[in-house]
Amino acid sequence: MVAWLVLALLLHKAPPATARATVTVTGVVGRAVSLGADVPPGFQVRDAIWRYLAPAEELVATYFRGSAETLYQSRFYGRSRLHGNLTLEISPVELGDSGTFSALLVNTRGQTETRVLHLAVYEVVSQLTLQVFTSESSRSGSARVCEVFLTCVAAGGTNVTYSWGRTDGEVLSMDKHSLFEAGLVLWAKLDPLDKQVSYTCTAANAVSRESATIAPWEHCQREAGSEDAVYDYRNILLIALPLSVLVLAGAVFGLLLSWKCSGKQRTKPLLHASEPDAAPV
Repeated sequence: MVAWLVLALLLHKAPPATARATVTVTGVVGRAVSLGADVPPGFQVRDAIWRYLAPAEELVATYFRGSAETLYQSRFYGRSRLHGNLTLEISPVELGDSGTFSALLVNTRGQTETRVLHLAVYEVVSQLTLQVFTSESSRSGSARVCEVFLTCVAAGGTNVTYSWGRTDGEVLSMDKHSLFEAGLVLWAKLDPLDKQVSYTCTAANAVSRESATIAPWEHCQREAGSEDAVYDYRNILLIALPLSVLVLAGAVFGLLLSWKCSGKQRTKPLLHASEPDAAPV
């Protein structure tokens, strides 16, 4: 605590620090990242202060007359380490660690220099899922044309960008292709000449990239087969249903006729039974 008070006092009394342009450092979630102080040649550091400036200012590490300290109550508590060359290491890095850091260096003559670094943390792109959806217009239109929507989604990753390409290297023509939702969806118009064409989706960010490939024409054929199957089933229904109705009607008629005949036979004994016996003479 005493060292921090001395350094705070030093900040007020020290001459203006020489600042450099902000340096961007890339970090990956779950791994270690190093923020270098970039000490100039001949600059004998006596004291140093590492601070986290944004989104909220926090003291991360200090170096005072040969003694390093990192056990400050900041979001990096227990994850920070100050090396002998004044490089600040954070491990493991979390997604919320993105922000701006400042390193104030003071030499034995009281001169100061400042380093400003911006840490950008990314999650690795992982597990691409591709899906194919055929449009209603292609199913109801010409059998030689198939319109499809290809979707590409990464299960993990931050600041991901998506791009599409044909595996045969041919450029996607504007009249047969369109991109939607920042590249997440590709519309393609296919004909029989595109039977062997496959499309590759690439998802990438600053630290990783993943690709997956799909052949959409197979899905067009599958949809066409489904439509044919439905059509055949309807034809069967058109033939079988009238026959079933005729058979059912015949069965009902037969039952009614049988019931009517059996009813007549039952009434005859009743009529005979109701006739009076002849009176004896």
